[in-house]
Amino acid sequence: MTNNDALVVPYFKNVAVEDKNASKLAGRPIFKDMEVVEIRIAGDRNYAPVMPAHSMWRRIDDEPVSYAQRWPEQYARFKAHEEQVASGTPLSELPFLTEAKRQELRGLKVYTAEALAALDGKNLASLGINGREMKEQAAAYLAKAGGAARDVAMAAEIATLRAELDAMRRGTPAEVADPDAAADDEKESLKVEIAGLTGQRPRGNPSVETLRDALRELQAV
Repeated sequence: MTNNDALVVPYFKNVAVEDKNASKLAGRPIFKDMEVVEIRIAGDRNYAPVMPAHSMWRRIDDEPVSYAQRWPEQYARFKAHEEQVASGTPLSELPFLTEAKRQELRGLKVYTAEALAALDGKNLASLGINGREMKEQAAAYLAKAGGAARDVAMAAEIATLRAELDAMRRGTPAEVADPDAAADDEKESLKVEIAGLTGQRPRGNPSVETLRDALRELQAV
């Protein structure tokens, strides 16, 4: 079984299993419900092992961990009778896929962009001649989305520092009584702004004036 979680989609369900002891005592078949998990592997149409949900998956720090504990969110959805969805970016978010291709991928147990990007070997080959191209497009989409998220986080950090610096400048003398602290705050703000424009924080410990000049030059480009 694969160790790449992006390729694994657990599906919890109830199945009826015969209670051998109860059947023997009653002289007729006696069944009981058992919670199990069907482990679906992206790109593998035929392999989907079914395990008791509360059987041991493995030991972690010498403590047994069950399949239900391995996938607590999916198990909680199952217990709440909610739809069990694959964790990740839905295929519907990938603009280079047609709806027909999305349905083909779901038929191969590929439900997310992360799973598509992680496919390799025979599982990737199961996608056909365009499989590697789709894999690379999914990887590029995720990389671009990750970069955009980092840009948003950086912009939020810059905005927060600017707001804090403006608040400090508007403060009373008692609030800005420590000039060294104020200079350090301005240095940090300038470094963050420079990093936002260049993708890299300034090295060393340049002075406030040097940082101001560097930022002005970058903004003028």
